[in-house]
Amino acid sequence: MFGATPKSTRLENAILECDFMRKWPGLSMETMRQELKQLFDLSSNSCSTISDSHTRAFEVMLVLEAKRAYDERLAGLFCGDWFNVDSPRDVMTNLTEPGRYLEPTLMWNLISRISAVSIDLLDCRQLSEAPEVYRFSSSKNSPTITWLQLGATSPLPLFYIPDDIE
Repeated sequence: MFGATPKSTRLENAILECDFMRKWPGLSMETMRQELKQLFDLSSNSCSTISDSHTRAFEVMLVLEAKRAYDERLAGLFCGDWFNVDSPRDVMTNLTEPGRYLEPTLMWNLISRISAVSIDLLDCRQLSEAPEVYRFSSSKNSPTITWLQLGATSPLPLFYIPDDIE
């Protein structure tokens, strides 16, 4: 069932290379495929709400991207010090076990890579000082999404609303 065949999809091949993903709690290959499709469909329907299956699909994408970054690091293709885990399995474990989380630099870099955007995180937790700016870039010319970190809350995306709305 998990052997590579001429009709194997990229997802099947990726999971074959990441055999630990077959042990993902509560997810089978077919469930992963369905939830990834639902996440893809979500992007074309602005009225949809985000469900648990969308979150799980996003987590699967993070692990698959971690596998890609891991392979690139082993091949010497990137020298980023942000990929600071021993394997993509560590990313899956941090996402699936209660009380564990991804280290923020790792998480933001993976999100930047899977979404093909650059991310600027403005850390304004020290209101008396100039904000610290953290940049996570997927490529040199990619569009940028800016997030604002205030206090202990999760970062919030910043949106530009033009003054001349009619």
